[in-house]
Amino acid sequence: MNMKAVIPLSLAVILGLVAAFLVRNAIARNKSGPSLASNLVTVVVAKGDVEPGKELAKEDLGVSKIPAEAAPGQVFSDPAQLVGRVVTTPLVKGETILESLLAPTGTGSGLQALVPPGMRAITLEINQFSGVGGMLQPGCRVDVLSLLNDNKTHESVSRTILQNIKITAVGRSTSATPPVDANGNPLPPANDITLLCTPHQAQVLELAALTGRPWFVLRSMRDGEEAPMEGTTLAELRGDDTQGNSDPAPQVVQSVAPATPEPTSFDAAPATIKHTVQIIRGGADSHVTFVLPAPRGVTADTDQTQVLPDTH
Repeated sequence: MNMKAVIPLSLAVILGLVAAFLVRNAIARNKSGPSLASNLVTVVVAKGDVEPGKELAKEDLGVSKIPAEAAPGQVFSDPAQLVGRVVTTPLVKGETILESLLAPTGTGSGLQALVPPGMRAITLEINQFSGVGGMLQPGCRVDVLSLLNDNKTHESVSRTILQNIKITAVGRSTSATPPVDANGNPLPPANDITLLCTPHQAQVLELAALTGRPWFVLRSMRDGEEAPMEGTTLAELRGDDTQGNSDPAPQVVQSVAPATPEPTSFDAAPATIKHTVQIIRGGADSHVTFVLPAPRGVTADTDQTQVLPDTH
């Protein structure tokens, strides 16, 4: 067979097979295209990051198409439905906006939108030490410690007054993203935090702020257990209360009675001296008086009071 005839024939066959393959793929795409397009739904998404408490505007909203089977419940198809609504959680760019991420219709913007019914928001001052080195962020959970005075022992007591309290804002920021200035530089740590609590817990915090500076102890987000806790006293730090008895044994100071004088006359009664002894018990004191004969040479009754300082 002539090779000059075989080569063109082979090329023609190969090109025909390639053309048939391309035509088949095009036909398959045309068949599946309309079916796939008809399976998409329109949802409203965030055009950029949105902080909690912000009222949504038209420029914050966009639309996207996703497969109907992948669409979550309570989605919106028209941005006009969401203008004026307030978000309660942070939104990221491209996130589908759901009803569960929004405050009820008519709720005002700002912090009030983040306060659930029956709860209250209260702001307290912090510094670098009481605020965990400035590392507290919105959404963190903390315990609150306060320094109190024990009326029985007259000593200071450190006590956990509240547990598992949510921080809803640090300064004016309600987002966990560190705030920055117009140039993108991080702002200095805020000197106040806003806590979400019940009305009774708000009263407790107000009293703690009045008697001293409350301290905040950061806890794990995975630890929501609230356990009863007793306060810690200075006596425990010193090791005075090793037996668990906060009332120490009484300290009695004994006075030495002077020698009994010899009366100079049988008709005259001997002179006396009154000795007062102070007994100290757990910071409280009491007094006991003893009447003893006066030493030789003392002819008139006298009073001697011995006051011992409280060493506690």
